[in-house]
Amino acid sequence: MNFYNSLYTYDLDNQLIAADANDMPTVSEDGTVYTIKLKEAATWSNGNPVTANDYVYAWQRMVDPDLGAPYAYMFDGTINNATEIMAGELDTSELGVRAMDDRTLEITLENPTAYFTDLLTVPAYYPQNQEVVEAAGDQYGSTSDSAVYNGPFVLKEWNAATGNTWTFAKNDHYWDADNVNLDAVIFQYLPETATALNLYDSGQLDVIELTGNFAVQNQNNEDYQTYPIPRTNYIEVNHETPGLDNLNIRRAIYEAIDREAFVDNILQNGSVATNGFVSREVAWNPETDADFRDDATIETDYDLEDAQENWKNGLAEAGLDSLSLEMVVAEDEESQIFAEYIQSQLTENLPSIEVTVKTMPLSARFAALSDGDYDLGATFWQADFGDPINYLGRFDSSITRGNYQYDELDESVAKSLAQALDPSGRWETLINLEKADLDDYAVQIPVYQSYQAILENPQVSDINRPGQSYINYRWADIQTAE
Repeated sequence: MNFYNSLYTYDLDNQLIAADANDMPTVSEDGTVYTIKLKEAATWSNGNPVTANDYVYAWQRMVDPDLGAPYAYMFDGTINNATEIMAGELDTSELGVRAMDDRTLEITLENPTAYFTDLLTVPAYYPQNQEVVEAAGDQYGSTSDSAVYNGPFVLKEWNAATGNTWTFAKNDHYWDADNVNLDAVIFQYLPETATALNLYDSGQLDVIELTGNFAVQNQNNEDYQTYPIPRTNYIEVNHETPGLDNLNIRRAIYEAIDREAFVDNILQNGSVATNGFVSREVAWNPETDADFRDDATIETDYDLEDAQENWKNGLAEAGLDSLSLEMVVAEDEESQIFAEYIQSQLTENLPSIEVTVKTMPLSARFAALSDGDYDLGATFWQADFGDPINYLGRFDSSITRGNYQYDELDESVAKSLAQALDPSGRWETLINLEKADLDDYAVQIPVYQSYQAILENPQVSDINRPGQSYINYRWADIQTAE
């Protein structure tokens, strides 16, 4: 986003715009072939032109099963032949992308994909310079000097082994360098917020992130701001756990959690309560521009009386007198606070339930959820691109971690994918899909959307923090004293 350019990006108004691409794509009538012209001025930081082959090479590397790229799944079922290549059944040269000439890229999709242009904003679809990659070998990307960049900045003074400070320096070869205001952006990793706050107060830092009590303590600071992160924090439910396979018990848990009290009285960092799964400021109605979160109304929410009635009925249906559950959670502070709050809400509001919290490293928690070794999981999902399917596609039983299978959800996911050429109909399908997942099946239990609290020097302007993408300093500026 800052030292690499994608084909497309988001501007300060959250609108999709061309980046390395010269314009929006030309799309075939059936929606499966995209033709994209690159900017003549698109250039790598070593002075070489960015070519269509740089994209072909990068994408073929992404799906190469021998390389095992973690984000290869973003090509699976999207770019033609990606699935077969990743399975080792076809050569990478068979991927549905080719360079028509140095500046023209042709992409063939498996099926029409409504959100494909948004998908082209994510890092998995960035280009790579083949000459530089092959020259660096195994060291490619391990230091700032072992890569080449095509974005508004170049990465300086960074090493993967010791990377506590690094610099984005202005890329003089960038096609729009004249409109990049900052000469450099210097980053420091400071594990202690108190240290960062002292440096901010003394004028040595211009922006700092606030966590925990520091967010609460600085809410009246005139430099205090919050911005949305496309991250929904939720309780993942293992439907194979005895008791949790009962809909009324899942609904009771859903309704026993006071979300507003959590964000207002516990977190106090700008995060917002949500009973829906798709985060706010990620996707907008193609006809009205309404936020998905405003169009999609979920009825199930905090309702203690209803929760206790559902709990009573669910236990009777399951033949249980009580229920003991274990909730897995990562070690970071906010996850701990989240899990402990859920534990207290359930044990206070639902009779004869016991919830124990099992803390583990993030990687271990991820493995536990993936392996089905849990009852409840305090976790989150963060969007990679601006479309509701980024969240709602997870309800499909072929990829879910919750050990459930509901035909209605699978059919709705498939229907939304088939409606790529019908934006309004697809939007309605996605609204109904989320409603079925949460109101009808209580498959997962959303609690809050994360917001990041910061202090920012009022002389700083136009740092782009799009809800559906990554922070971008391309337009950022800072006013200095005369």
